[in-house]
Amino acid sequence: MKKLLSTLVILAASCHLSIAQVSEQQKQQDSIANQILIVLNAVRNDPTSFIPAIDRYRTHVRSFTKDPKALDVAVKEIKAILKKQRPLSPLNVQGALYSAAQDMAKDITQYGTIGHIAHDGSDPLVRVKKYGTVGSLGEAITYGHMTPELIIASFLVDEGTPSRGHRENLLNPTYTLVGIALGTHPTYGRACVIVLGTP
Repeated sequence: MKKLLSTLVILAASCHLSIAQVSEQQKQQDSIANQILIVLNAVRNDPTSFIPAIDRYRTHVRSFTKDPKALDVAVKEIKAILKKQRPLSPLNVQGALYSAAQDMAKDITQYGTIGHIAHDGSDPLVRVKKYGTVGSLGEAITYGHMTPELIIASFLVDEGTPSRGHRENLLNPTYTLVGIALGTHPTYGRACVIVLGTP
């Protein structure tokens, strides 16, 4: 009996440690997500101020496509857009969007998901509806970038996405709500999920 109790105490202690570690990791991820939001809102408030960050991004990344000119084309596009872009309203964190972003980040971490459809077949709207309601919404996901600046720059350059949908989402003037979460893709490293929406 003593041996059983001792084993249970050890198991309980190890479970507590795991929960504490997960909690600490979540705090760190939320802190980075907050930094990403600060950078994103800075871009929306003063678009031209982010042009030097786009130039830094260009020196740090390789093209994602087979066309070596695609990255330069995308960089040139966003620099021209930022020069003309009017300031936009800041984005405020909203619970349903945050929870939906977290769900997708966890899916990426656990299943190595690429794209906007989770392993269970859910799309961004389905994930948000689990937690609440919003008007219109958009989702942006990027992989492999470590700093908030590089993450936001990658969304804005949006090379490899013909529609430039991530760029359009981040600069959409109708979006006022946001949820940001981080995960770790087993191949590509850090993943950032941003879900934006209207009330």
